[in-house]
This record gives sequence, C-alpha cells and structure tokens, in this order.
Amino acid sequence: MVVLALAFGSASADDAAWQSTAEIAAAAEDYLQQRIGESANRTTAQAATLDPRHRLARCDRPLEAFLRPGAKISARTVVGVRCSGSKPWKLYVPVDVVVTADVLIAKRTLPRGHVLTANDFDVEPRNVSRLLSGYISDPASLVGQKLKYQLIAGRMLTPSMLEADAAVRRGQTVTIIASGGGIAVRMSGKALMDGALNQRIRVQNLNSGRVVEGIVRSREHVEVLLPAATGFFHATPKVSPSIADIRLSNNDR
Repeated sequence: MVVLALAFGSASADDAAWQSTAEIAAAAEDYLQQRIGESANRTTAQAATLDPRHRLARCDRPLEAFLRPGAKISARTVVGVRCSGSKPWKLYVPVDVVVTADVLIAKRTLPRGHVLTANDFDVEPRNVSRLLSGYISDPASLVGQKLKYQLIAGRMLTPSMLEADAAVRRGQTVTIIASGGGIAVRMSGKALMDGALNQRIRVQNLNSGRVVEGIVRSREHVEVLLPAATGFFHATPKVSPSIADIRLSNNDR
C-alpha cells in the first residue's frame, strides 16, 4: 500500500507540472466565441479535443489566445494559445464555428419528381456550417418545386435537390396579358416552351402570329410588359388628315 501511495502521489505532482489540455482548448474556444459573438442562427465555437499527451509547462500567467496575422474566421479556424510566463510555449488549436439553423427535414421518403408541399417536412435545428449547397428553412419557398431525385426520410432538403415544376407546357394555349401604364390587354396565345412560375418563356400571339417573351404568372397566364411587347401593337399617330398633310415644321412657322 505504501508503494501505491507513493506512485499516486508522484503522478499527481507530475500532472500539476503540466498545463491541462482541456484548459488550453477552453481558452481557444472562449476567445473565438467572443470574436464571433451571438447571432440569430445560434453560432458557437467548439474547440477540438487535444491529445492529452501534450507536455507543456503549467503557465504561471493567464493563457493568451490569438489569431495569426491575416487569418480569417471560417468553419474551421485555427486559434493560437500561448504562455508568456517564465516557461513560454505556444500551441495551435483547431476550433469549429458551428452554425445551427432551423431547416426542413423530410418526414418520409419522397420519390423523384414529387411536387413538394409544406406537409412533407418537419422543421429541426441542424448544423449548417459546412453546407456548401445551402439549406431551406421556409416551407413557402417550396411552392412550384419538385425533387430532382429521391429524398430519404430524415434527410435535410437543400436547394440543389430542387427543380421548378413547369406551370406551363410547350404547345399549351395560354392567355397573354400585355400590361403597362395602368392598361392590360388580353389575347389568346400558345406557349412555345415549358415554363415554371416567374420564368421567362416565348409565346406566340395566335391572332397576329408574332412571337414575344413573357413571364409565367400562373398555369394559364403569361404576362408581357408593354415595352417588351411592341410586336403586338402597331400604333399610328392619331392626328387629323389636314395636319398630317400640311407637315409643318417649326422652321415653317
């Protein structure tokens, strides 16, 4: 028993001589958390677990954390921690910047081509720090969207998984609305290409045969703004024949 006591006593004294790696990690984490602050997306700093076999002399002064010159805060940021005491040392600690946001998660497995609704998803907080393709948090943004491929239950929905569902199909008869300046003119037309909501497509005026570009506003309507719809109108000056024949210029008066 005496031998064991001596052994434990020696280990305790040995540990006290070295700086705790947990304290070093905490110093890096606290420093970066202060730099990024708090945000609506619940951004936090999480330091990596350091190898406990590091043997750095216990610092007799408070630990100092820092960023290297020119370093920028990113999803994984390296923070330096140093001791400026009687036995100086320096160590670099990887720290993850974790951004948590409420995102849409599939309630069930959804097939490719499925036209999405808000009822297909739950909203859950997830780590979005490393999502290069982004994420979706607003169920209203799903209107008119469908899946490019199958989405497994519990998986997060990202913009890269979506494609716009065609509201108008090529060859479909539509109502063309030419509007501007408080005036709206309706005419029958034919879609010359598929188009999603708010997408530009080419349409043909069935009366004149002219082709113009319009914006899909619904499954039946394509809007053409008057400045872009000059092909529909052939306005002639409304002047009296006498004035038109005289053709007076300012120099003649």
